[in-house]
Amino acid sequence: MSQSNLFLSYEQLLEVFNLTHTATAIHVGETAIIQTANDAMLKIWGKDRSVIGKSLEEALPELKGQPFIDMFRRVWLEGLVISGQDTAADLIINGELKTFYFDFEYRAIKDNQGKTICILHTAVDVSERVLKHEALERAMEREEALQREQTLNEELATTVEELESTNEELVATNEELHETQEKLRLLNNDLELRVVERFNQLSESEQRFKTMAEGTDIFIKVDDEHGNAIYFNNLWTTLTGRSMNDLLAFGWADLIHPEDRDRYLNTYFSALAEKKPFTGEFRILTKKGDYRWLLANGPPRFHADGSFAGYISSCIDITERKLIELERLNLNKLIEASSEFIALAGLDMTIQYLNPAALKKLGWDNIANRNILDCIFPADRPASQKFLPEILQRINFRQEIRFWNEKTGNPFWIEWNGFAIKDQETGKLTAIASVSPDITERKLYQEELQAINMEMAAANEELATTNEELAQTHEGLIQYAKKLADSEERLLQAIDTGRMGTWSINPKTLEITVSGFVKNLLGLPLNEPVTLDLIMRAINPGYHDMLNRAFTEALKNHSPSDNEYLINNLITGEEKWVRTTGRVFVDHQGNATEYSGLFMDITEQKLDELRKNDFIGMVSHELKTPLTAINGFVQVLQRKARKDEDNYAMIALDKAYNQIRKMTTMINGFLNVSRLESGKLLIEKTDFSLDQLLKEIIEETYISQSSHEIIFEPTCEVTIHADRDKIGNVISNLISNGIKYSDNNTRIEINCDIHGQEVEVQIKDEGMGINPEDIDKLFERYYRVKGNHTISGFGIGLYLSAEIIERHGGRIWAESEEGKGSVFHFTLPLN
Repeated sequence: MSQSNLFLSYEQLLEVFNLTHTATAIHVGETAIIQTANDAMLKIWGKDRSVIGKSLEEALPELKGQPFIDMFRRVWLEGLVISGQDTAADLIINGELKTFYFDFEYRAIKDNQGKTICILHTAVDVSERVLKHEALERAMEREEALQREQTLNEELATTVEELESTNEELVATNEELHETQEKLRLLNNDLELRVVERFNQLSESEQRFKTMAEGTDIFIKVDDEHGNAIYFNNLWTTLTGRSMNDLLAFGWADLIHPEDRDRYLNTYFSALAEKKPFTGEFRILTKKGDYRWLLANGPPRFHADGSFAGYISSCIDITERKLIELERLNLNKLIEASSEFIALAGLDMTIQYLNPAALKKLGWDNIANRNILDCIFPADRPASQKFLPEILQRINFRQEIRFWNEKTGNPFWIEWNGFAIKDQETGKLTAIASVSPDITERKLYQEELQAINMEMAAANEELATTNEELAQTHEGLIQYAKKLADSEERLLQAIDTGRMGTWSINPKTLEITVSGFVKNLLGLPLNEPVTLDLIMRAINPGYHDMLNRAFTEALKNHSPSDNEYLINNLITGEEKWVRTTGRVFVDHQGNATEYSGLFMDITEQKLDELRKNDFIGMVSHELKTPLTAINGFVQVLQRKARKDEDNYAMIALDKAYNQIRKMTTMINGFLNVSRLESGKLLIEKTDFSLDQLLKEIIEETYISQSSHEIIFEPTCEVTIHADRDKIGNVISNLISNGIKYSDNNTRIEINCDIHGQEVEVQIKDEGMGINPEDIDKLFERYYRVKGNHTISGFGIGLYLSAEIIERHGGRIWAESEEGKGSVFHFTLPLN
């Protein structure tokens, strides 16, 4: 016989289980639903097997009001073991309610994760043993009483003789006792009147306390000297939904949030042991199923003789304050993690707060005894001392200023954006807060451009002077030619010094002329004519379409161009980054005569930028892993909170999920910028329906946003050839911006029209609008609209959108009127 044949079947095990003499049952759930029970347990209950599957209260209604059902609930919820000996229970047997006595145990059975899966219930009927024990005790008590009576009779016999001898003395003193008794009667009457008066005073005092406790909006609770609650005012029953008897019978501690219970009870019992005042915060379960924060304060109370009588504790609801504290904590974490320069300064220019990024930029360890002037580059301080007091008195200001790092001695530029902090009660200005981006790179570029412009202006002045001389004499013409040559030579020298060259294209013949610097950089023959085919061979193929579009656009609209791209030297094969700027020159009839500009080697600058973008991309990618894990944990907790109907946890977890979603969006934005500027943002084109994509994005928006009305009438059922995901990102970003910058319950209108060989999408909002001076800069990287820095974002959404649309050969622009909303447009080619 195999070993497996030795094991009993489920039916055999159940039969053995039913034959055991120990009454045993298995229950599941808070209501102790009977999973199974053996014959011994059914005999104790006086029931048959029809009770299987019922809750304990349904099977044994007589247990209602007895403690056993609540014991089962605690064992299920808390995973406990509760047992008792000689415990009385009233059960209906054969239609008659009788009292029985049991030794019992309720044991929680758990799985590997510690979760209760059932309750093992065993019981032994010890009624006979208890009743015999009680009968034996009564018999012993009667025997002891008889012995005491016999002993007393003997003592009485002895004392009778003594009493007879003293009877005469008692008769003599009887008269004295009679007189004393009369005096005592009079004194007793007086004491009874005083006791009645004192009792009435105490009753009135207790009534006044209860009237005051029930009429206040403070939660009042009274405890005795042992820490047991003896009174709750009506606010407690209104908040918790429990009656006074329930609160007193089952205690109030089980209503405290599990995370706060041990901490608060330790505070309470420590104070009780020393009879000292206590203070504590805790969350209490309400009848709605959520939790409210209470702040408890308990001074001790004493009897008239100075003995400890317990506590009269008062609690106030501080839920709103705690929620504000949590939101403030989240805001502080964001500020601490921000890479921008964030500061708070007093009106006397003292520094009150700097975030870690600001401290690092300044090279400071702390802000002790620091003021705004310490931040400013020493060379700029004399001028700053004149305008700083005026700036600090404004409600809002914007100033470009140089700060410096004390450790390195290097200055850096920031765009100092300040706004006022006012006292909520008086409305007076108390401090100035600022959130300022680092604009050093932009300022350096502006300075380089300004230097070039100054050189060009100087050359123009020389040319103008020479012009006057040319008009006077032929000799002047010769001198002008010499000066012009010298000026041109100096200009070319300046260009060569700045690692720049010049280029020119004849729009009619497409003849190309480039300087020696350009030829050397591209690896072109120095003494041979330059052809367009030769130049395009040196330019990375990935940028050919971009340059063709720029050339076409410049000749068509006479617009300036500014492009960055990769080249490979045709001789050495060396890879470099270059930047070309150009403009179209026209004759008096408006016809293009020349398209020319500068050709600059920006390899070193670009490599620094690419390294920075690679670092940003690496950090952003590494951040996504823990953020994904956190998102998963939050979703698990959300499901648990919904299952437990924990409203407070659901609200807090929803806020945490929204913050995670915002961080994910920001990280994806930085990652896309890094890929874009590193040339790794791939455009994978497929054919798809534009109307269908718009509908999908709108549906996704409604899932996460329900505060605005989005209106879309499908009007262009066209199929376009483009990157569906990236065009979807552009549409989603424009809709999100419309929602973010407009009030709740306003409309977002989306339209789609076909114009010739292109399709145009319009997204219109009813928001705050945009200043005209900001319109042209909206699509620049990291640009933020003035006055809107209270709205989260880093200014990369529109920049990415513009790059994606341009790489599809389309256009993107905005129209706006302040106070009336904005319209964002973008086009895509149909062919």
